[in-house]
Amino acid sequence: MIDPLQYLDLDVSPEALLIPAALLFIHSLAVVSAFHSLLHVRTSQAAIAWVVGLVTIPYVTLPLYWMFSRHRFEGYREAIREVGDQHQHSVTAIRRELFTEQADRPTLSASSLSLVASVLETPISAGNEFRLLIDGKAFFDAMLMQIQSAERYVYASFYIIRDDQIGNQFADALIQRARAGVTVRLLYDEVGCLRLSNGYLRRLVDAGVDVHSFNTRQGWVNRFQVNFRNHRKLLVVDGKRAIVGGLNVGDEYLGDVPSMSPWRDTSVEVVGNLTRKIQAVFAGDYYWAARSNLPEADWQWDPDHDVPDPQDVSDAGDTQGLAVACATGPADHRPRAVMMFAAAIGAAKERLWISTPYLVPDDALLVALAMAKSRGVDVRLLIPTVADQWAVYLAGFYYERELAEIGVPVFRYTEGMLHQKCVLVDDSLALIGSTNFDNRSLYLNFELLIAIADRPFVSKVAAMLDQDFDNAKHSNQSGRPLRPWFARAGTAVARLFSPVL
Repeated sequence: MIDPLQYLDLDVSPEALLIPAALLFIHSLAVVSAFHSLLHVRTSQAAIAWVVGLVTIPYVTLPLYWMFSRHRFEGYREAIREVGDQHQHSVTAIRRELFTEQADRPTLSASSLSLVASVLETPISAGNEFRLLIDGKAFFDAMLMQIQSAERYVYASFYIIRDDQIGNQFADALIQRARAGVTVRLLYDEVGCLRLSNGYLRRLVDAGVDVHSFNTRQGWVNRFQVNFRNHRKLLVVDGKRAIVGGLNVGDEYLGDVPSMSPWRDTSVEVVGNLTRKIQAVFAGDYYWAARSNLPEADWQWDPDHDVPDPQDVSDAGDTQGLAVACATGPADHRPRAVMMFAAAIGAAKERLWISTPYLVPDDALLVALAMAKSRGVDVRLLIPTVADQWAVYLAGFYYERELAEIGVPVFRYTEGMLHQKCVLVDDSLALIGSTNFDNRSLYLNFELLIAIADRPFVSKVAAMLDQDFDNAKHSNQSGRPLRPWFARAGTAVARLFSPVL
């Protein structure tokens, strides 16, 4: 009788088992990740997409899932509490500047500014002066002048810093103040400054500038948080003057790069109480990046001249000096950036003009725009003709058609690269800063806008946008011929990736 076992080779080497074991591990981890996506991914559509991808092609989808699926940034609030254990006074000041208690919020919105402040749970600041900085030269002139005027400290945070002509002027200004005994602290985003040379950073550090990257991958929990960014652009000097806007530090923002020239962008220079709130935003980011306090920061507070009663703030009359710091990000427990834009859109009665370089809104904002249009509001959007981010640019064509179906016109700027982030509500409110009208800004980036209800300032913003629309063409009229098939295909593919663009 033949023994069947004699034909079996039972001498299996460990190397032969390695590949099956690795495959089993990958598929098991993919199944676990699929269940994780059902519990934690923000939308049901995205959860289904991740589950299908993880089950069918786990070798490709698994690493992408752990890099790009997360929408909540872990550890940021814990870092502030950690620093607060040793520096309670500073953390208390930050909370006072950026958050209001429920009892202090208006029950009925008296103004568009109050509505934005209420949904963000942040106080309105009075006693401010504003200067509109149109395009790069005005921004860089004001920024360098503010740095040179610093007597105690300079705080700066930018998404991108270039080692080029204007980047070196910026570095020289910081170095000069540091050598003069002024405390100078600089934050930069690790991804945005990926190409920034070590020599540039070393020159700053050697001169006494306190430099930190906003590294989103601190700690084991955050090891794969590569999809989050600190997209804020701000400067604070001595707690009294500040600049917030959409410009980074580089020659292209001056219009010195031919393919992107001229560069159209907007910032705001602020003098007054709002600067402490902008300073509080920097402090929270600094606590995360450096795990340290800002001992030199000026937090002096005068409630009689700083925060008005929200019930007394009205869209009527010559309001002056009122503003709100709109800081949003993936550490928020609620989608505060979406809520901010929805509040501003909902407050519009006569006109709503939005200028943004990236048009990838979510469903909630599309509904809000449709409701504003139905109320008879003059709703219009301004986006670029020139692309600096091709995937986002292509996705924008899809949403152009979506907006055309609800009667909202989209205009494409024809006089260069449009990069400004600006919202105008009636004649009463203007929002300017770093927050784009796209999913990345809404859910994945740390952003900062300032909402201003200063009538003279708002009128200047209206005149600026009026000129911008004169330099644009209506691009989503109904009845226009369809684009070539390859452009439509690229648009459709780009739209699929809109949650991470």
